[in-house]
Amino acid sequence: MARWLIRLCGDHFDLEEFPRWFPDGDVFSFEEDGSVYLTGPAFKSHEEFSKIQDMALQVIDEFSAVISLLCPGHRRPTDLEVIKETDDGKRARYNPASTVITIRSKVKAVPVVGGQSLEELAIIQGQELLSGAINNYHLRTALALWGDPLKTWPRLYRILEDIERHLGQHVNKSGLCSAKQRERFTRSANCAEMAGKDARHAAGKFNSPNDPMSLTEACSFISNVLMETLNNASAK
Repeated sequence: MARWLIRLCGDHFDLEEFPRWFPDGDVFSFEEDGSVYLTGPAFKSHEEFSKIQDMALQVIDEFSAVISLLCPGHRRPTDLEVIKETDDGKRARYNPASTVITIRSKVKAVPVVGGQSLEELAIIQGQELLSGAINNYHLRTALALWGDPLKTWPRLYRILEDIERHLGQHVNKSGLCSAKQRERFTRSANCAEMAGKDARHAAGKFNSPNDPMSLTEACSFISNVLMETLNNASAK
């Protein structure tokens, strides 16, 4: 039977607590060949990778919170891998850069920033991008926040604020995105009905946007804005 599998990444000492405390239910955990997974009928409500990833991140947050109460010192998984298992048992791993579910491959599409792929920027401008942030408090802070594997709405919004403090104006005014994109991000982050427990304000204070961002989309938005800002700063 086809199903979504979420492979948890981290120290096995911590990961083994998931199947111990959550062996069944709408979302449950199991261990197979030394790897720990999440799965369950609850994941069947979505077909899009971004929805599955967002749901998995929320489940991991909730499960980890409970486990930390039962096992002080428990550490949250450091990463996850989304896998689609077909009816015949074959497994396909999602390649985030290609926006489709595919069999793992060495060949993949990469995002483009300012006419260059991120791989090209990493090879050609890695040190330059770092130098763009190293002497600027706000960009250095934004880069450090982005380096933390925990991506939450408040964390992403803080990165945006530091970028805009550096720029002295909103990112759309600097040509880094459209006004609509910025508004869509900020309204999604502020709306408790969309951002959930990580919303910046109480429920009912802000209306949700017509086309809200998922957390995955928000990460991509902030990533692109931060990369463009560092690229521009390094060129000065």
